[in-house]
Amino acid sequence: MANPLLNIFFLGVMLPIALSIEPFCSRKMDEGKPAEGKEDLTKLQYYYDEGAGICFPFIYKGLEGNENRFNTDRTCMEACSAKFDELYPAAGAVCDLRLDHGSCFAMLLMYYYNAEEGTCRIFHYGGCQGNGNRFETREHCQQTCMAKGARGGAATEPGANPDESSTNAGLIVGILGGVVFTMAVISAIVLFVVQRKGTSSKDGREQELPIEMS
Repeated sequence: MANPLLNIFFLGVMLPIALSIEPFCSRKMDEGKPAEGKEDLTKLQYYYDEGAGICFPFIYKGLEGNENRFNTDRTCMEACSAKFDELYPAAGAVCDLRLDHGSCFAMLLMYYYNAEEGTCRIFHYGGCQGNGNRFETREHCQQTCMAKGARGGAATEPGANPDESSTNAGLIVGILGGVVFTMAVISAIVLFVVQRKGTSSKDGREQELPIEMS
């Protein structure tokens, strides 16, 4: 037989959480309608998937839609998920969270606090989900996690940038990769044009050949 005190405790914990979740979080994703004859209003937004219990990105067309639409994963989870406080704890507690790249396939350069090294490091964020140990700038990461000194591990001077060499190398590799890709595309186009011209010339010569009379 179930303990009635346990049931009361469970209700006392879960009921406030359920009441704090906005009712529109259960609505289906609605991409809205495009603004015909006007400027392009499409933008990246997030909606809460009640079945999965997480937020997903989608392209909002600009008009209408519903309230299950948020600017960031954080604001989406805050309005709709009971796991928000776990993923996005208040103040400096986010600095104790482990690195989480997220589950989408973007390659956004962001910063996280590495508690073992006592410094802010760069990483690639997938674009959705993840946790609160994620900052758009290194300065924001430092202000949140290093303002009152190192939280543990080997502290790094606030002005030092341990990712400077790797960032520069990444930029060089990216530029070289872009140049190689562009040259490959140009070469493919030139080869295609040359082949087309060769085929056209051959067809022209065949048409000019005299027809032998039997």
